[in-house]
Amino acid sequence: MRNKKITAPAHCCYKTSIDVQIGDINYGGHVGNERYLLFAQETRLRFLRAIGQSEFHFGAFGLVLTESHVEYFNELFHGDSIEITLAVTTPSRAAFDCYYTITVTRNNSPVTSAVVKTAMVCFDYTERKVKSIPEELRALLTRLAEGETV
Repeated sequence: MRNKKITAPAHCCYKTSIDVQIGDINYGGHVGNERYLLFAQETRLRFLRAIGQSEFHFGAFGLVLTESHVEYFNELFHGDSIEITLAVTTPSRAAFDCYYTITVTRNNSPVTSAVVKTAMVCFDYTERKVKSIPEELRALLTRLAEGETV
């Protein structure tokens, strides 16, 4: 068995459920690899909405995704109901990472389907420049990284 390369923080601050739709299925009869990033994006949008923010309105600025990694473990199929947990890291001046663990229940047990990591950077879409995360949001992200939940 291979080693996990992406290690999500032990604490998750948000979770949601998504049903696998027919449009998520590829020619192999399972969820296409690109869909995992869409599942992560949907989870991130729901998380941001839960904290009163969005990717275009993160305080006075926005967020931009600068890097993503996906590690696949088990297939997903049409009709599966998946649970996605999100964990954040303590933010730096302008960035933080999000980790998404995607699980499905098989034989009454949760099975990890994939782990996704995205690097998020605070960004001014008008000036097209990286900006510092507003202090109140940096404080919130720090609390979420340390154990609070949404």
